[in-house]
Amino acid sequence: MKIKQGPLKCWDIYAMHLVEQSKSFKVREDIKALSILKDKYKWNFNIADMLSNKAFDAIVLTSIDREILWVNKGFTKMTGYSTKFALGKQPSFLQGEKTTKASLDTIKTGLQQQSPFTNQIINYKKNGSLYNCELHIYPLKNKADTVTHFIAIEKELRLF
Repeated sequence: MKIKQGPLKCWDIYAMHLVEQSKSFKVREDIKALSILKDKYKWNFNIADMLSNKAFDAIVLTSIDREILWVNKGFTKMTGYSTKFALGKQPSFLQGEKTTKASLDTIKTGLQQQSPFTNQIINYKKNGSLYNCELHIYPLKNKADTVTHFIAIEKELRLF
């Protein structure tokens, strides 16, 4: 028995499809931008593998001295801060009164050890509201195996 297919009747399914396409496009856009930086700094890692395995809202690239060099569009959407405002600052500008010392110590230790780590931290948006952020931070090494940058892949978590 052959089933006759008609027009899509559920707009929710179509809308979900469009959302997934949009996310995929944004990931490809981030991969393209980071690939250019990878070539420039001669990093030794696979960007696509790193990004395709994680759900994320924002990406922050810093120098070894933690100066922000690049953020993706998701950073602005998540924090409310423009790229122009963030560039040249340290990510600590997002921290505030409810950011715990334990979270900061974990980040400091992870950066000093120059190995990948995950942490959660309370940060603050431009409008002053706080958000719980899960960080996956990776040291980026050049072909000489020297850490030259750090990349943070960030996901906003619900505060409940």
